[in-house]
Amino acid sequence: MMVTEGSEYYFDPIGLFIESGETVTFKIQSGSHSATAYKEGTSSASVNRIPESAETFNSETLSEQGATYEHTFETTGTYDYFCIPHKTLGMVGRIVVGEPGGPAEGSMPPDGDVPESQTIVDQGSVSYSSFSG
Repeated sequence: MMVTEGSEYYFDPIGLFIESGETVTFKIQSGSHSATAYKEGTSSASVNRIPESAETFNSETLSEQGATYEHTFETTGTYDYFCIPHKTLGMVGRIVVGEPGGPAEGSMPPDGDVPESQTIVDQGSVSYSSFSG
């Protein structure tokens, strides 16, 4: 889910574990958001935070409540992503496919914090509310 709640803008779950070949559906619950990979040259991304051989993804900004964007994750590793209009407000998320790995490992995205990859693997899904306290 991509959510605007008062002055908070977030992905829920903020951390998700899936297996290679699974498809994730990003859905607008409220507000206008995107799901955009940290891949240099993709929208406003200036760093690479998805596995090197992975296909990038960018939903562009969706504004209709209930609108969805799907992406199938084939390459194993850690994917950090952001919302184009709310990147500077820390609207970021992380998906671990199969097992942690790649350029996102060992650090946080430049625009906000996400759960550690191993926590995501252990829990399967990390809600925004449990992560942000």
